[in-house]
Amino acid sequence: MKKFVFFACLIYCLNGFGHIIIGTVLEPMVKSYGIHYGDGGQLIMNQFLGFLVGVLFAPAIVNAIGRKMTISLSLFLFTIAQFVLGSVHNWDLLLFIAPIGGAGIGITETVLAALIVGHLKERKASTLVLTEVFFGVGALVIPMISAFFILNGMWNASFTTVAILTSVTLIGWFLLSFGEMDPILKKQVKVSKQNKEKNSRKQYPKKQIPLLVIGAFFFFMYVGTEMVLPNYLPTILGKTTHLDVSTLALSITVFWLAMTIGRLCMTFIIDKIGYVKLFIISCIGQFFALVIFALSPSAIVSYIAIFLTGLLMGGIFSIGLLIINENSAGLEEWTTSLLVAMGGLGGAFLPKIAGELIDRFPISVTLWALVLFGFLLVVLMGAIFYYRKGTSEVVDKATA
Repeated sequence: MKKFVFFACLIYCLNGFGHIIIGTVLEPMVKSYGIHYGDGGQLIMNQFLGFLVGVLFAPAIVNAIGRKMTISLSLFLFTIAQFVLGSVHNWDLLLFIAPIGGAGIGITETVLAALIVGHLKERKASTLVLTEVFFGVGALVIPMISAFFILNGMWNASFTTVAILTSVTLIGWFLLSFGEMDPILKKQVKVSKQNKEKNSRKQYPKKQIPLLVIGAFFFFMYVGTEMVLPNYLPTILGKTTHLDVSTLALSITVFWLAMTIGRLCMTFIIDKIGYVKLFIISCIGQFFALVIFALSPSAIVSYIAIFLTGLLMGGIFSIGLLIINENSAGLEEWTTSLLVAMGGLGGAFLPKIAGELIDRFPISVTLWALVLFGFLLVVLMGAIFYYRKGTSEVVDKATA
């Protein structure tokens, strides 16, 4: 089991690389290819679209070839994409390959999260948060790696480095045994026609549908808010303070560092107070931190608020996955796929809204919009617990 958790953390770290890497080398990439920033944005968008496709198709791929082969396939797709991005000087080909790499990221995130939620026997919550810690580590480390290569005039080596690391991970994942997890990772054999018919009838109870809908909207709002902050923090602070450009850019590092520290701390706290209490504290806490940010009278208070927001938001994603998946036995891949996909949509849609608000209105409007996003997360959290109670009662009666 420890070996599986190790690889899950390693793969999430690679996903952290994958999500951020294009942005870290966008400046030299634009100059090297002689393109516009909008073209670079298209490359990022293509990867994001591939991510969504991977998330949505992950359950079907698992049913067809099994979990171990699915993750092997996704790592292979990501590896190929990184090698191409680092070695091919044809922009149209890069636009084509980016969604393939994005699909690989989406598949691994969905399948690994569902595996932890549905099949890990103990410490599910802390393991999920731990994988998010390593995702944050990847997001923090890749800018440093890219900065080193950019300084040495070979920015594209960032992609090649990630490709090599992913190749090694793929070989280890494919060849090694994971003990008691092996039967779960292999393709499930359909024993009989009767079992096949029974499996095909597996569906969500009617009383669970409201929980899924509210949970999906919660993830839409959470990931959207999480993406607005790092994308627009320098812009917001640039309009509310008199800081220089380098200090403004530091706000993104502060936010990601706080999220990583928060996730790391939660792996120790979660077993002491329980993931339900931690989820409540995190959701309510991030709302008040955003209020402080909106009311901030100075740069120092703003940075404190940014740090607190990142610290408290760190474990919401993984704990939310666990809570909404609690009564989805046998449907973890589908539930996780839905939630991650909705999170991805929020990550595209809410930053677009924030950008429009910044362009058209005073910056205070954007700040209070962030507070509204945080408040909606608290409201949705309350609705999740309301419907979660009803769903748990239905499941208890069915299993009694």
